[in-house]
Amino acid sequence: MIINMKNLMKNSMFQNMSEEELKSILDLGTCVQETYEKDTLVIEENEDCDTIGFVLEGTLTIQQYGLSGDALTINVFRHGDCFGAPLLFTSKAKYPFTLVTSTKSTVLFIPFVQMRTMLEKSRTFNTNYLTFLSNHIFILKNKIKILAHNDVRSRLMIYLSREIEAAGTTKFRMRHKKTEIGEIIKVARPSVSRELSNMERDGLLQIKGSEVTILAPEDFII
Repeated sequence: MIINMKNLMKNSMFQNMSEEELKSILDLGTCVQETYEKDTLVIEENEDCDTIGFVLEGTLTIQQYGLSGDALTINVFRHGDCFGAPLLFTSKAKYPFTLVTSTKSTVLFIPFVQMRTMLEKSRTFNTNYLTFLSNHIFILKNKIKILAHNDVRSRLMIYLSREIEAAGTTKFRMRHKKTEIGEIIKVARPSVSRELSNMERDGLLQIKGSEVTILAPEDFII
């Protein structure tokens, strides 16, 4: 099995690790690599989970279905992201979401048993995993914070404040398309476009293509 190790190492769980160190703790013989076409169902809600999926290429979306049957996109995964990690030490782990590809995608699945062995072998990997879990809790808290506000501007400002943090600067390239932003903050895409234009008019930010410059960071909700 040929794996794009450079793409795998883009995941935060492998930061501060060399490719040689990763290869020394990772038994590829226990792993499965799958490539999916666009609009393919990868994971179904309540399906048993015994692996962690690392996205090597493509884009996948987490979806949940409401009582009306409409699909609601909860999150977007790209290369450098993974799914299933918070379930590693859960008894009878089941996926709480449905996962569908938005583009042709490649995922490396590492079994839970292998992950636990890696945690025992590498202190760096162990620390990275704990950091990942802490960040995951922070992201969930941020989603709750977004949903606590009814107006689009407040939700956008919370979203953008997190993007400032992620980029480490007030000038950054948008990681999500407007449709994806709308799905993240739970508003329609036209509302996202309209409010971004209003915020630009009000001197809060400047947008050129996919590049955003925050002009008044002190006004953003952090």
